[in-house]
Amino acid sequence: MDGVEVPVSSRDIRFLHVFGIAVVCAGIGLGAKKRLNKVVASRLWNGLAGVVGLTFSVFCYHGIADAAESGALSWKLFFQLFLAGGICAFLTHAGCTPIDVVKTRLQTQSQKYSGALDAIRSIVKDEGPQTLLKGLGATATGYFLHGAFKYSFYEVFKVILAESPEVAKMKPPLGVAALGGFLAECVACILLCPMEAIRIRSVSDPTFPSSVVGGLQLLMKSEGMNGLYKGLPSLLLRQVPYTVGQFVSFEFTLVLVKLLVEPLVGGADGEAESITGTGAMLISLSAGLLAGAMASVFSQPGDTILSKINQEESEEQSAFANIKNIVMKLGFSGLFLGLGTRLIQVSFMIGGQFLIYDSIKLMCGIQPASAVPSSVANAVAKGTVVGGGD
Repeated sequence: MDGVEVPVSSRDIRFLHVFGIAVVCAGIGLGAKKRLNKVVASRLWNGLAGVVGLTFSVFCYHGIADAAESGALSWKLFFQLFLAGGICAFLTHAGCTPIDVVKTRLQTQSQKYSGALDAIRSIVKDEGPQTLLKGLGATATGYFLHGAFKYSFYEVFKVILAESPEVAKMKPPLGVAALGGFLAECVACILLCPMEAIRIRSVSDPTFPSSVVGGLQLLMKSEGMNGLYKGLPSLLLRQVPYTVGQFVSFEFTLVLVKLLVEPLVGGADGEAESITGTGAMLISLSAGLLAGAMASVFSQPGDTILSKINQEESEEQSAFANIKNIVMKLGFSGLFLGLGTRLIQVSFMIGGQFLIYDSIKLMCGIQPASAVPSSVANAVAKGTVVGGGD
């Protein structure tokens, strides 16, 4: 029968196993939380999280093995995507460092400045123009690793979760884009968190070392591992909506931008197999700018909370208690401090990232989704739904 294919069916069964185990573990954890003391309940939660993580790792291993066997994934391809993601994130975040410094100051010292322009004038006058580049080392290092893991693992998870590799590359369902972005961001945040702690502390505290090594040494000496990872829950709170919004918005706007731009750059006649390089880059940039605007709004509350948490020394309470206190203190409107600055920053950053990322993919001989005509992408998606798709 056309609707039954062993690879897709076995993948869905494995995913249901992971989902079922996660639900059972969550139920056990919630039930035990009411009956056990905090220490035992915490250890139980950690153990259950380990079980879910191990189960999901097995699911990913089988998915990657299936994709590698079919030729959809390889170490060479992963390395190319890894470098492309790292380079695009490094260049855009490094270029936006002055904007980020201003945004962080507005979030952490809002009573001192009347707005973004006032903050720029005050910083340059009181501390010198070089202050606008504070945290550049931590930003460049952290976001190279973050972008490398985020973009490469997003491509991997798309292939694992989608109906076929062709659908994953050309027109992934928005649900696949959301889940793929969520999982990729969780992996990338583990590497980003220490660098983000150093960047925020160096920008908000003039006496804090601006170098990566100096910042790491000081935080480890004064606060230990907690100083490096105390902001992880709030970082996830910011980055997960940001990345999910980024990739879902990009996949969505990519379809709309293609419909508008294809008549100008080719590919609208239904006969072309690909869009020209210049046209594809125009599509990537336009879709990226729109996706960045959406992602900045989704993630702004988490960004403000993260800045407030990393601004001060660790308190003797849980990370979630810190988040709750900050939310209660700032109020709803306070969570959107610096949104205007960040909206501009993120829009150009995401637009630039997709432009650079897809350009490097083209240079490596990898066809980006922006270079695939809508007619071809739609035909592949429909063929897979019906039961085709290898």
